[in-house]
Amino acid sequence: MPLKPEEEAELRYTYDALITLLSDDSAFDAVLHAVFTNIDSKRDGTLDHKELQRYIAETCEEMGLEAPHRSQCRGIFRQLDLNDDNAISTEELGVFLRHFFQEQVAICALKLRPPRRP
Repeated sequence: MPLKPEEEAELRYTYDALITLLSDDSAFDAVLHAVFTNIDSKRDGTLDHKELQRYIAETCEEMGLEAPHRSQCRGIFRQLDLNDDNAISTEELGVFLRHFFQEQVAICALKLRPPRRP
């Protein structure tokens, strides 16, 4: 099904913004810092399980989604905590965000591709 013009415009804007973030290290670092600072409520330079769980719950609520169960949040935390020190650093969050943005670029590209003709 073809996209509506406003949907296509929004998707193209998102695609272009993500491409810029992924190709400009200073822009990526600025976004990473903003996201990390938003989650790091204790302002100690690392993210603990409770901070991540609170952020996920708030984000889900803003999007009208049900928050994942505590055990699911623990699983997400373990995946992000690459060095198993029970804390998520800026660098570890950066690895996740870069991968997430790359995946979103691929999804946008697929949605923007014209449908195949039979």
